[in-house]
Amino acid sequence: MSQFIISPTASQDLEEIVDRLSNQSLDAGEQFLAEFNQKCRNLSRFPNMGRSYANLAPQLQGALTKNFIYSVFALNTS
Repeated sequence: MSQFIISPTASQDLEEIVDRLSNQSLDAGEQFLAEFNQKCRNLSRFPNMGRSYANLAPQLQGALTKNFIYSVFALNTS
């Protein structure tokens, strides 16, 4: 299984999203984070899952959690 890395900028964005959702409902923020983490685990196991955005950048995949689309790059670490 590949590993995934969340960039500092993405981490800040996630924190803002979770904070915003948690202001509406603590459960909503926690659920979003759990779903996001599960998608990341799935993407690390199946890197071609999700929608391809190769027209924007090679190896760019997109995924959706709730109403948020996020992008993932597959990095060759070998």
